[in-house]
Amino acid sequence: MAFKILVTSQKGGVGKSTLSANLVAYLSRSLGLAVTLIDWDPHGSSSNWLKQAPQVGAVIQHLALPVDQGGNRPIFEARLQMRRAASECDILVCDLTWSDSLAGELMFEFDMVLVPTSVSEIELAATSGFLSRHRWVFDSASPRRPMLVVCPTRVLNEQLNSDVFTKQRFPVSFMLAPPILEAQSARDLFERGYLMDAHDIGGESFREFGQAICAAREIRMAQTQQPRAPQVKLTERDASSHRVPLTPTKAGVLDTIPSSSQYSVLGRYRQRKIAEEKESVVNSRSLANMGVPEFLKRLARGNSAKL
Repeated sequence: MAFKILVTSQKGGVGKSTLSANLVAYLSRSLGLAVTLIDWDPHGSSSNWLKQAPQVGAVIQHLALPVDQGGNRPIFEARLQMRRAASECDILVCDLTWSDSLAGELMFEFDMVLVPTSVSEIELAATSGFLSRHRWVFDSASPRRPMLVVCPTRVLNEQLNSDVFTKQRFPVSFMLAPPILEAQSARDLFERGYLMDAHDIGGESFREFGQAICAAREIRMAQTQQPRAPQVKLTERDASSHRVPLTPTKAGVLDTIPSSSQYSVLGRYRQRKIAEEKESVVNSRSLANMGVPEFLKRLARGNSAKL
C-alpha cells in the first residue's frame, strides 16, 4: 500500500509547489522507491518543474478536482484518482491548494499532511486559522488520523530566533519540520534542477528537511503497524499540552511543541548549526596540531581496535 502525503495550504505563495516538486525528487532519488506526484493545482507549477528538470524516475500527473461543484463530488473524485495512482507506486505526493468547498474528511485519506508556511505574521495567522478549522481531523482519536507536520519555508537568517510556533498560536497537535531557508537557488532551479543538489543554505536546509520527512514516514509506518495501546484517560494538563509522542531514536529529527511559549525551534536550529561549525573548527585545529605521524598512529590504533 502506498504511503500518501498531502502538501496543502489555503494560502498561495508559501512554497507548496517548490516543496512538492523537490520532495518528490528527494524521495525518489534517496529512497529508490516508486514515487508519484498528483498536482491538483490549476497552475501546475510542481508538475511542470518535474517535467522540465532532469528526470528522477517519478510519475507526474496534473489532474483537476471539481471544487466548483461542491458537495461530495470533489472528495469522491480525489479518492478515485488517488486509488488509481497509489496502486502503482510506493509513495504518493499530492499538491493541493485547499478550498472551503473541500470536505475535511479528505485528509483522512493521507498518512501525512505537510502544511508549509513562512514566519510572517500574515501567513502565520492564515495557517493558524486553517489548522484550527480542521483541528477535529488532527486531534481525532481515529487511527486514520494523519500525521500533521508544519513546515517553515523561506525562512531568513534573522528570523531564526523567532518564537512563533507555540500551542497558543497553533492549538492543534503537530510536528515541526526543520526550516527551509530562503535562498536564490529556489528560484534559479525552477524547472532546471532540485534544491537537494544546491550548495548553499537553501540546499543544505532542504536536505535536512528531506531527511526529517523520511524519518517521519518511518515513524508513521511503525505506528500503523503496531497494535494500538489501550487508551488512557488524560488529565486536563495532559490534554492541553498538545504534544505528539515520538520514538526515542527519532526525537531529534522532528520537534514537538511543548507547553512553554518561550520555546523557539528556529532558534534551536541556529544554535545547533553554530555548535556544529565550532566543533568542525576545533577538530580541524586539533588535527593540525597533532602532527601527521601522531595522527597516523592514532588512526592505526583505531583500526586495530575495530579488527
